[in-house]
Amino acid sequence: MPEEARSEAWHGLYFRAWEDLRFDRFYGALGGEAPISYLAISRYAEDHGLRDEEFAQFKRFLQAIDAEWIKYASENAED
Repeated sequence: MPEEARSEAWHGLYFRAWEDLRFDRFYGALGGEAPISYLAISRYAEDHGLRDEEFAQFKRFLQAIDAEWIKYASENAED
């Protein structure tokens, strides 16, 4: 594993949040996944006391993780 891919302790918040929220999204009738909804991200952040700049950073990082998942899932979807 390359050095830049190694996990650090602070990554845990984002990966735990993504695991909790990963199915809180719209799934298309013909396949495909939409990003995790803002409402789900916002509610999770509120439940965990993330506000203001902490929330903005949390949302950016979680959306980045989710975007990578969507890319991976679409590349590996069965046609």
